[in-house]
Amino acid sequence: VRLAALQGHSSPSPHVHALPGAPAMALSVSVPCVATTSTPFGRHDHRHGTRAAHLAHHRSGASSTTFHLPGPGRLSYPRSRAGIHTAARRGPFAAAAAAAGSGPSPSITSAPEGSREADVLGALKNVIDPDFGTDIVSCGFIKDLRVTAGGDVTFTLELTTPACPVKEEFDRLSRSFVGALDWCSSVNVNMTAQPVTNDMPDTVEGLRGVRHVIAVSSCKGGVGKSTTSVNLAYTLAMMGAKVGIFDADVYGPSLPTMVSPEVAVLQMDKDTGAITPTDYEGVGIVSFGFAGQGSAIMRGPMVSGLINQMITTTNWGDLDYLILDMPPGTGDIQLTLCQVVSITAAVVVTTPQKLAFIDVEKGVRMFSKLQVPCVAVVENMSYFEVDGVKHKPFGEGSGARICEEYGIPNLFQMPIVPELSACGDNGRPLVLVDPTGEVSSIYGAIGAKVVQEVAKLSAGPRGSLAVDATGEAGGAGAPPGPPAG
Repeated sequence: VRLAALQGHSSPSPHVHALPGAPAMALSVSVPCVATTSTPFGRHDHRHGTRAAHLAHHRSGASSTTFHLPGPGRLSYPRSRAGIHTAARRGPFAAAAAAAGSGPSPSITSAPEGSREADVLGALKNVIDPDFGTDIVSCGFIKDLRVTAGGDVTFTLELTTPACPVKEEFDRLSRSFVGALDWCSSVNVNMTAQPVTNDMPDTVEGLRGVRHVIAVSSCKGGVGKSTTSVNLAYTLAMMGAKVGIFDADVYGPSLPTMVSPEVAVLQMDKDTGAITPTDYEGVGIVSFGFAGQGSAIMRGPMVSGLINQMITTTNWGDLDYLILDMPPGTGDIQLTLCQVVSITAAVVVTTPQKLAFIDVEKGVRMFSKLQVPCVAVVENMSYFEVDGVKHKPFGEGSGARICEEYGIPNLFQMPIVPELSACGDNGRPLVLVDPTGEVSSIYGAIGAKVVQEVAKLSAGPRGSLAVDATGEAGGAGAPPGPPAG
């Protein structure tokens, strides 16, 4: 679900194969453009690669680039969304050196027939990823496999996110199948998550450590978009992820009402101009409402510059997910965010009425044109329940129609409960107040699906490494199979 495509490296690399005489290939990068905008925070330079080139790579899928490495064996890494930019800037030889040396360890996919390593890999092939429908060895999830003469087995399962919703099940099944081998005396499974990387241009310094950006959007005001954003963010945080929230509505910011940080004012470094997010319950938050100026009264171009500056100059640190609480509409702010930020996926929020469908549909079309996949629809205020009977005061069908007409895979219908609204007004999200309640359980399901869908979107060809006859990683082996999913 989330176990690892070699997509997030601290030192990203393209595909690297130890094939004699392999030709060198040049990778292209977009030339940065510079724009200057005046904002309430002062003048700000925006440097980012051209969106057309960025999207062309971002949505094109992974492909193979080959470099020559001396010595025996085969190392293969995906030219991931992160890899194409960084590898091109550093050059093929630097990328190859990183893969062979200090870079991330490759996946173990094969071992000599009859060896104990082969027995372990065979046992682990019984563990099936429920999303991709293939085993965790073929997916390339196994790393650092070691077997001692005494039968002690150690290996790593690398997660794409620490919020993996089935990590305990993978751990349990792996221990069970490997422990059943007649010669095995102990099993040690190391569960890890990939280092944070993304395909943001290096000039967007504040976003370098953000792995995935999730837009929560509606195009319709008053449908509970900010409520969904906040509760989704804290759900992901409770699942173990590092999360931030960016409130992109400068005309009517909601976060100052929905959360209650001790320090309710954004801080800016006088020397670097970097903004420090305010923190509430371990989640970093940025909103114009925390800038000490309330809501904004300004024209569109100035708002776009302000949004650009706030999101790109904020020191977000290392995040697994940055939640964008998008404002209503499809105007300057939305287009600015989609151009400056590489959005991984979108969650669409609506209500049951036909009028909501008409507006929300515009947002879905916008994401489609910008090639941002929508992974879930949240239909707020769907029903209330009395004596086991569901009543639907606002009608029904908007959410289901969006999913059907636009091929969005997941629909979640939220009940009308007074606690959800009260928690938003009181500055403490419901998932923190009542983490085991019915509504919190639905948010938990939304969070799990977002994690799963993002993992499937991120999956590409797996890096692989064979185990040679001596039991050491690095021997020649079969080429990696087709990518999972």
